Amino acid sequence: MRIAAWSRATPAEATSLAALFQRAEAVAPVGLEQRAEDVQNRLAALGPDDVGRTRVGRDDTGAVAAYGEVADMGTADDVLRIRLTKVLHPDAADDVRAELHHWLIDQAEQLRAGRGAARAVLGTRCAENDRTGHALLIRGGFALVRHERHLVLAVPDSPPAPVLPPGLVLTPVDERYDELARLAHNEAYADSPAAVRPDQRTWPQHATGHPRFLPDLSCLLLAEADRGDNPVAAFLFALADGSTDTPTVVLHCLGTRAPWRRSGLATAMISRVVHLARSSGIEQLRLQVTDSNHPALALYRKLGFVESGRGFAVLMRQLTPEADEQP
Repeated sequence: MRIAAWSRATPAEATSLAALFQRAEAVAPVGLEQRAEDVQNRLAALGPDDVGRTRVGRDDTGAVAAYGEVADMGTADDVLRIRLTKVLHPDAADDVRAELHHWLIDQAEQLRAGRGAARAVLGTRCAENDRTGHALLIRGGFALVRHERHLVLAVPDSPPAPVLPPGLVLTPVDERYDELARLAHNEAYADSPAAVRPDQRTWPQHATGHPRFLPDLSCLLLAEADRGDNPVAAFLFALADGSTDTPTVVLHCLGTRAPWRRSGLATAMISRVVHLARSSGIEQLRLQVTDSNHPALALYRKLGFVESGRGFAVLMRQLTPEADEQP
């Protein structure tokens, strides 16, 4: 399959893009959105600058057959983090894949220069079974850094009630704590270089303003005697999952700030979701976790989560003004 024309992505193409993502996920899963409203949310989260760094390819019939995206993921330790997304119809020709890859690298270099960053790191996903894509990335200077595991849990008939340590209050998500929850989120993920750390503009699309956000199954843990200026000790944001016939909840964001770690807070929040899910007719929970996060993996497995077989690899590459573009 060849590409007859390329153009920038627009929200009006969300349905066509979702159909492409569904085709790609059926063959080589990397955790793409598969519903039109989720694709719209993805484009909205990019912001006006990064929407210009999207590319939609159409075949001779006018059908969407390829998608590329370069996204600014923020700066950490003076290094700009850039996410590259490449989605192809399963029948797309190899030269289409190569052309889109080179466009992504060029756009990433322009983004780095435009942000005035001396260094950037590029990150991208590759399905475990996508040998051609993996080989192209390795030739282009990317290196495998981790695997993301996709875990699922069948909701038990008699779920346990949450048990909280003293001094903490489990509360539904409250808009009064929205900014504090964002700060807690970014602090909890500060030691994860690949994690999204939203600013005030992108936070709603990432969490409470997400089109599939489930407020009744999301929660905050507040410290009665705060150990700083933010009472939000931990958080869990849940989303509805419409990609399967089984009623499923996605544990989208789950984190604990450093002073409260290893206190059983994640177990308490997940137990709450499981308890409420059963009464709401939810049959399954799912989440994503990196394979290097051994404590989290051990916890989820202890709680009964198992691998679904839909994990993927994450590869990264350094980008500096002096680096030569790889073939």
